[in-house]
Amino acid sequence: MSNPKNSPLDNLQNEIAREKFSALRRITENLSSCLKELDAMNRRIDEAVGKNLSRQEINKMIKTFNSIREDAEEWRYYLTVTREASGLFHSNLKADVYKIPPRKKPIIKSED
Repeated sequence: MSNPKNSPLDNLQNEIAREKFSALRRITENLSSCLKELDAMNRRIDEAVGKNLSRQEINKMIKTFNSIREDAEEWRYYLTVTREASGLFHSNLKADVYKIPPRKKPIIKSED
């Protein structure tokens, strides 16, 4: 939305700033969604282990967890790059704000 009181350059800069903000918001929402899914999937895996579900079922859940985790890593990368491209260099996203849990290893058949 242009403001007739501003110069064309000011209007363009404002539009670019709005688009940067919008991109950061969308990326953050996608990352947050992945983190919520990871938390929910982690609880389901713990419940499945507690209920002694089959190794195949649990491993299927672990595979899904790890896939969502990869998505979260990708969205965190996008967020870092977009923030840096926007001039927001002073952030430690990897360690503090958007902590992504480690990969889960499949359950191997126990030898009795």
